[in-house]
Amino acid sequence: MKNILLKTILVFVVMTIFNTGFVDETVKFLELPGGDFGMLSLSILIGCLIVSVVGLITVFIFKQQYHSLWKIALLFEVLYLLMLILSGTNPFTYFVEHTNPKLLNVFLCVNSIGVFLIMVLFDLVYSKVMRSKSKN
Repeated sequence: MKNILLKTILVFVVMTIFNTGFVDETVKFLELPGGDFGMLSLSILIGCLIVSVVGLITVFIFKQQYHSLWKIALLFEVLYLLMLILSGTNPFTYFVEHTNPKLLNVFLCVNSIGVFLIMVLFDLVYSKVMRSKSKN
């Protein structure tokens, strides 16, 4: 992928979908009540869209710094975790109060790091495939 803005949009969309899906599955896994946590996936989706817009503007301004997929994914990850912290999500409160809603805060951060690692793994595989194609 040569176009940096297209690559950025693709990475942000994939990370948004993964984060939203993982949050939905985490709420189901923890068996949290739908009345309190049913709209959490939508909130994460809206937050990820805001993070994507801020990230896209950042990449547009600093095009030369973001030439690899993992740097774009790292930008999204940092902005996403910052958004979680600013919204009041503290993963360390679970270690004080052992409840499922507090465990959800831990899973929000763990899921996000997992999504980032998936993107880094994809970048490694993609770059190896592209290098092997260029040798032939």
